[in-house]
Amino acid sequence: MVFSSTIFIFFFLPLALAGYYLLPSVKWKNTWLLIASLFFYFWGGYAFFPVILWTIFLNYAGGRLLEAAEEPETMQKAAPVRSAAILGRIGREKVRKGIFTGIILLNLLNFVYWKYTGFFLQTIRDITGLEFVIPEIMLPIGISFFTFQGMSYVIDVYRKNVPVQKNILKLGLYIALFPQLIAGPIVRYSDIQKQLETRRHSIDDFAEGIRIFTIGLAKKAVISNSMAITADAVFELPPYQHEVAVAWIGAVFYTLQLYFDFSGYSDMAVGLGRMFGFRFSRNFDYPFISTSVAEMWRRWHISLSSWFRDYVYIPMGGSRRGNVYLHLFIVFALTGFWHGAAWNYVVWGLFWGVAVVAERFLTKCFSHGSAGGKTDSPGKLQILAAAAARICRWAFTMLLWIISMVIFRTDTPAQSVQYLKVMFGLTASRDVGFSLSYYINRYEIFILLLGLAAMLPAGKACFLRLKEKLPENGFICLQNIATLALFGISVIYVVTGTYNPFIYFQF
Repeated sequence: MVFSSTIFIFFFLPLALAGYYLLPSVKWKNTWLLIASLFFYFWGGYAFFPVILWTIFLNYAGGRLLEAAEEPETMQKAAPVRSAAILGRIGREKVRKGIFTGIILLNLLNFVYWKYTGFFLQTIRDITGLEFVIPEIMLPIGISFFTFQGMSYVIDVYRKNVPVQKNILKLGLYIALFPQLIAGPIVRYSDIQKQLETRRHSIDDFAEGIRIFTIGLAKKAVISNSMAITADAVFELPPYQHEVAVAWIGAVFYTLQLYFDFSGYSDMAVGLGRMFGFRFSRNFDYPFISTSVAEMWRRWHISLSSWFRDYVYIPMGGSRRGNVYLHLFIVFALTGFWHGAAWNYVVWGLFWGVAVVAERFLTKCFSHGSAGGKTDSPGKLQILAAAAARICRWAFTMLLWIISMVIFRTDTPAQSVQYLKVMFGLTASRDVGFSLSYYINRYEIFILLLGLAAMLPAGKACFLRLKEKLPENGFICLQNIATLALFGISVIYVVTGTYNPFIYFQF
């Protein structure tokens, strides 16, 4: 069941909301939401229902075991007793570390089995030449997201950043909450810990949730699905059958398709959460205005980037100890592998690892070289030069991103190389399938322009400007009319469209 489907919009969501608001207390609302969330997952992946139940139980048990191994709150002050208490504390800490390691390993083993077993066995067979049957293991929907949420809870409990959740239903709701269950954002337990106990509900919050959900639905149903038609048509043919312009169109359309697909889902998740009283952090922050690779990754898939930063990069030493370049490279290599069990995702992660390391190294070199060259009042020529440099940095960042999307979209690294050669005119096209006019007509141009406008913050700026100019009641009325119109258009696309699955469901 996907958010951009008629069964979700007109049946599941209204029933979930009706049951939720008819119940009197947060306790019963939580129970209803957990039942609805588990049903939501069961509907789309009933064969893998035990997997999410296991994840809930495992991390709940892990938290309770860590709590049981915790040191007593009070200790005797007598010297001999205090010494024994210190030795006991050391022993307890070893037990806690052992429990923590075991729970994390069990999470990872479960994750690796379902997601990477086939990939590892295929790699062994390719390298050794041995012939053996590789079992067909289907990937449980959303396992990358709910596994990382479960692990983040255990890690934070181990670090004593959050208290242990003693109610398994509340922890189950945190892990299985349907707005973010399938494709994120990856919500931290610390972010919604208090919201599981008490939440604020208001008409304004509910209306804001509807608006955010509608914007996400439009991103997915109107823009992403439309761009998918062109992108899929281009990538279905072998790269050598494309002209240079067609190869670029395919890459650009897929870049925007992926962005509006994933950011649209994230917006819908945030909007749904708001309808039920939860406040999730945004997962995208206008990434296509970035002027550096580092900035791009601060704005793209924020919940995943921050997860790897807090639970992998910083524990390795971050930028304070050890080799920061190695730490960055490892993080991005893992990020690529997290996306899927295929070599194109591995290469994609390595590509960004090299790019981030190179940018950081060059930035450090140039910053040392330019020290002391500042002036109090830069002239017009300096301002123009700075603006030109910023535009060049932006263009280079976007070029790298589009190249990486080709790697991400193609099935193998060899296909990526072939496609990129065509894009940059390094190989001659042959047996050309279709010219540019076949893929681009007035509608595709309109969708492309709409996408380019929607990915920039200019629309939000105009929205805020309009809010300042109009009376409050007039602005609210106009906002509601626009939301209703956008929802109606999106539903038409949902009903008449055929391309609907979210790309990130496969991760």
